[in-house]
Amino acid sequence: MKFIMATASLLLAGPVHAMTVLNFDGDICSAAIDGSGAKIACINGRHINQSYGDGDGVNLSYFDKTVSSTSMSFWGDSYSGMSNVAYGGVDPYIKIEGAVTLHSFDLGAWPNADRMTQVRVIDLANMFTVLNLEGITVLGSTPSHFEINASSTAGFLIGFGPDGFNVGIDNIAFTAGVVPEPANWALLVAGLGLLGTLTRRRPR
Repeated sequence: MKFIMATASLLLAGPVHAMTVLNFDGDICSAAIDGSGAKIACINGRHINQSYGDGDGVNLSYFDKTVSSTSMSFWGDSYSGMSNVAYGGVDPYIKIEGAVTLHSFDLGAWPNADRMTQVRVIDLANMFTVLNLEGITVLGSTPSHFEINASSTAGFLIGFGPDGFNVGIDNIAFTAGVVPEPANWALLVAGLGLLGTLTRRRPR
């Protein structure tokens, strides 16, 4: 029984990871158009460094599907009132690779004007489409917030466009590691409880 309880404690505790929020602040840009090399200070139009956000078993990539050798770019203001966003060309995307739970992100429109776009989120483990919204309007007056709260063992692809130049992304919140759903925790606890009951009732 002690073994069962200890196992349950370890499973419930799991690895502890802090939430990461990519807000594109600080020296997170690159002098190279593909985002390689050392991180440097950002100015409007400078490319996002491909190492920004990496760590804890997670690897980030910033690209435009139409120009695969070019990283997304930085802009400091006027995307639905947000500061410091990443934008692309026709069809930009951000790839978050690794076991991860994607919580949310914001989209804004430049220059604080309404823009039409689409947004999609794909689970890289099975290529399942988690979110696909076509023909949505990103308001210039306030950012559009998207709650995802999904976990993947391989990561996620976040894409938006076709007006990726005038629509930018910010405040991408994720946690390294897969966070089980509450229902799965409940099943685990119930199963361990049943196992403990059967162990106590076992004839000596």
